This record gives sequence, C-alpha cells and structure tokens, in this order.
Amino acid sequence: MLRRGANGGVRKQPVIPTESYEISTTTPDLQTETEQLENELFGDIEKQFVNKAPSTSHDDALFVIDRGEKRAVWSDEEECDREISLGDRNITKKLRTGDGDTMSGRQLEVKLRSQFKKIHGTPNWTTGDKTSQSSILASTGHMTQPSKSLPVKKLSVTRCKNLNSRKGAKCVVKSLEFHPAATIGFVAGYSKSLDLFEVDGENNKHLHRHHFANFPIDCAKFTADGSEVILGSKRPHFYTFDLNKCTAIKMAGIRNRPDVHYKNFVLSENGEYLGFQGNDGLFSVFSAKDKQLVKCITHRTRINCSSFLTDNIILTAGHGGFCSLWDMRTWKIINEFQDDGALHVTSIGHSSRHVAVGSDSGVVNIYNKDDIYKTSSKPLRVLMNLTTEVDRTVFNSTGELLAISSKELKHSLRLINLHSLQCVPNWPTSNTPLAHVSDMHFSPNSGYIGVGTTKGKALLYRLTHYPSY
Repeated sequence: MLRRGANGGVRKQPVIPTESYEISTTTPDLQTETEQLENELFGDIEKQFVNKAPSTSHDDALFVIDRGEKRAVWSDEEECDREISLGDRNITKKLRTGDGDTMSGRQLEVKLRSQFKKIHGTPNWTTGDKTSQSSILASTGHMTQPSKSLPVKKLSVTRCKNLNSRKGAKCVVKSLEFHPAATIGFVAGYSKSLDLFEVDGENNKHLHRHHFANFPIDCAKFTADGSEVILGSKRPHFYTFDLNKCTAIKMAGIRNRPDVHYKNFVLSENGEYLGFQGNDGLFSVFSAKDKQLVKCITHRTRINCSSFLTDNIILTAGHGGFCSLWDMRTWKIINEFQDDGALHVTSIGHSSRHVAVGSDSGVVNIYNKDDIYKTSSKPLRVLMNLTTEVDRTVFNSTGELLAISSKELKHSLRLINLHSLQCVPNWPTSNTPLAHVSDMHFSPNSGYIGVGTTKGKALLYRLTHYPSY
C-alpha cells in the first residue's frame, strides 16, 4: 500500500497480517496471554470495555481495574505495627495520652490527622465536591460568606510554628503583616532586613530577604494592591520594595524639611494616599503611586497616631487627648473631640463600625464610628484590661475582634469580642509565650494572628473559628 507523506513524498505502509489481530465478537474460550496483550494494545478498545462485566477473579489478569472503594495505593504494614517513642522529640510529646510514651504507627497516623484537622480544618479540595470550588486555591482565598457569630466564652486558638523560625533574628520585630491577597507575610525590624515568608502554619518557608544598609526599620506596610512594601525609619528618606522585581527604591523625601519624619506612617484603604507623622503636629500626605507630597496639615498638638477612616477622612490624635477629623477634599477640620478620660492618645484602630482609641494610661475607648463626628462623643465601652501605654489597636477583617497590646509589660495583649464588648477569657493564658509585644496583625480572612516581640520572634497563632487564611 502506498501513502502520501506530509512533505508530498510517497512512502510504503508496512503490511500487517490482519488475521492475527482480528477481534471476534464472541469471547473465545481460551485466550493466550500474548493474544490478550495484542488485543489490549491494537484492538478496538471501546468494544472491549463497554458493558464488559468485571471479572470475579483477578488471579490471572495482567491489568486489574478496581472500580470499587478508593484506598491507599501503598501501605507499609511493618510501619503501622512498629512501636514509636513519643518522648524523643519535643514535637511529638504533645501527642502523648495517659502514661504511655509509645504508640503504634497506625495510632500515630490517626493522631496526626486529627491534630492537623483541629488546627487547619479540612480543605475544600479534599472533599471531592467540585461544585463548591473553582480550584485548589479556593481553600486559601478570601471568604465568600461571613463567619458565624464569635463564641463569647471561648475562642479556639492554636499555636503554629513561628513565622520567622527559619530566618529569625534577635532584634526587635517592629512590623509584621500579611499580604492582602496571597498567603505571604513579612517580618521587619531593627535587623535592617525585610523577610518574606509563605504562611501555612507548618513550614512557613522563607521566600526572600532584602537587607537595607544603615536603615533600622521602624514601620513597614503592604500597599493596598499588595505589589509593594513601604518601609520607614528615623532617616530623612524611606524605601519601597517591589515584590514582583524584588528590588528596593530609595525615596528622598522632602528636601529642607527636617520636621517631616518617616518613622511612622499610615496608608489609605483605597491605596491612593500615604500619611507620615512629623514634629509639632505636622502630618504630611503623599501620593502612594508616585510618592510625591500632596499636602501638609497641622494638628493642634503633637501627633502620636493617625488613621485614614475613609478615602477622604483622616483622623489624627495625640497629646492632650485631642482627636481631629480632616476632610481631604477641603483640607479642613470637620470635627474635633477629646478622648474620654485620656491624657495622651497613643494608638488608633478602626473597622467599618467602630473606632478604638488607646491611651498612655492603658485605657482603650471603643466608639461607634458615626458618633465621632459629633462634638461630644461618648464611648460605647471603656476597656481597662491593660495598665501601661497602649501601642497597638488592631481590628480583624470582619470587625468582630479587636487586639490591643502594650510593649512595656510582658504578656500585655488582649482580644476583645466586639459582639459582647468583652475580653476573650481563655486567650492569651499565663503560659502563652508572648513576652513584650511589639506588633501584631490579622491575616486577611482572620485565620491567623501574627505577634511580633522585642526578642525577635514572630509568633503565629491559628484562629480556627475562621475557616481560611
């Protein structure tokens, strides 16, 4: 037989004896192994397998297709029956039950699976329900539904491996934050380095380190779109770090303006503005895109803290307990009130419904967000769980939890349930190794809370009430 090739040539097709591969419509009584293999490879596979009843015996079959219940591909019976000591490593000591220090491999597997589900939950992609997710990454994306109401009496919190366990330093952690979209977090501080980690609670793989010479980092934040990290220090300049190119760019700041500091700053939620707190009540607003000065405003007293409440409203506060609301469209104060009972305001946090104002006395006042636009604003709740200056007041993404902390005393961190306006009673405990807390941050879906300490540790805890990152 002649056949025209792809290039126009003619080549001879090899002649195959068709009688050797002819498939009968009736199953032969006796079939050699060679003939069976030839039929499998060259025959009409569709005719062979459609409506073919499975064989009851697989002793002589070359290939066995098991259409029954799925089971493990490989299992080592010796490992399942072997006795394993739990006291050899610290990581397995927590698995001990009763007085026994050993258990079989099979028991250890069951215990580890149970422990993993307790900490991380069951990912959606393992359930086999293809209609509930579009990809494997659905289990680490943003929540599509609000969580159920937080339990008032007990919040389930599980400690994970430290975020910077692979690249830790003994310098103070000044900033710890989670990426707004990806499961990535950074740790920065007086080590003069920015370290990026993959956040999974188990390995927390180190992704990248960038060192800034002669630049101890006092403040660092992701931009709203997550493409950059902005870093500030007690220097007349600041840096931006591009996550896509892994390069840092030095921003010169404002020339001949020593009253403008770059140590503390805040970002607007829409990602358009960047605000730096300076001397003598000065607050400088920059464009977050080109890092150019937009406007300088002056608070009546020294500014200790600030926040962009909306895309157009800035809240500044400081000495004397005075809080000012600025309209960025006119750059004028639209309201001013004094924090109830505060001598100096030291921290501000806000959610969609509440504003938390911390003071140097350790008192935190929680206001209804609409009430702060009134001349005489009264707090919904006065929290006196801390006794020293409140450095951080951070809300989670749903506005159900408020974390407050003070670095002056050890273990000075509390979680507040905003449904009951009460402190979470069961965490942290006296055994929680918080030490002096220097920073804290919730992950985008509140599945994790990261806690930075003055000892250089970035502690990571899993809030199992929230199903995803």
